[in-house]
Amino acid sequence: MKGPGRKIKGRIDWSFWLTRGAAVVIFSSVVLIILYPVQLDPDSLGNRMLYINHNETAIVWSWGLNLLTAVVLTGVFVVLTRVLAAAYRPILQMALMIWVIGAASWMLHDFIQITFMPELSRMFLELPTERLARYIMEWEQLLSRLFGLFSCSCFAVSGYIYTAVMYRTAQFTSRFAGYSFSVWSFLLISAIVFRWEERLALWFIACSLFMMVIWTWLLAGEISRIKGQDADGIAVSGV
Repeated sequence: MKGPGRKIKGRIDWSFWLTRGAAVVIFSSVVLIILYPVQLDPDSLGNRMLYINHNETAIVWSWGLNLLTAVVLTGVFVVLTRVLAAAYRPILQMALMIWVIGAASWMLHDFIQITFMPELSRMFLELPTERLARYIMEWEQLLSRLFGLFSCSCFAVSGYIYTAVMYRTAQFTSRFAGYSFSVWSFLLISAIVFRWEERLALWFIACSLFMMVIWTWLLAGEISRIKGQDADGIAVSGV
């Protein structure tokens, strides 16, 4: 049940454009993930290194846009922390910190993919040794767990907390809060699936990000609707 006296606080005039812009950035990231990183051969290190070397520019752009996605989504959650019910501000700040921890590990993953992996692929293709292959695979496993397991788990926990506050905030519709719950549930499932089947991780993450495209777009609509209601209330009170 929603708390009738819990009003949304903070400025929301710029929040609409931030969330819509975030949706565009996330959608672009999903497209590039499907076109390039998802195509990496999970069964052959040589094929992966060859693919990275032949598509280095596209791979770098893909991970770079993925890094930007982490930044803009963090901005969206800063907005939510400002506009959701002020009575829950300490809980929201805790949830935001959990999100920031997940985003930081996500950005670290992308930074390493951008800076180190192309160079390692060139080294491997020039002089493929068993020691170098083992070194690269250890890095791949560490990066996969950092992104697919740790980051996704942090995002899901943080998202659940924000969703719970949405249910207690009068202006947010139950339909949007329900969709928000489904987004974070799917993301948590993605992290769980990764524990047993790493090769499906990028596909699940791409699907999760696509759900976030819809989520951020709908969030912008919620903000626009709330802004309109606030404007109507001001107009009525001024009569």
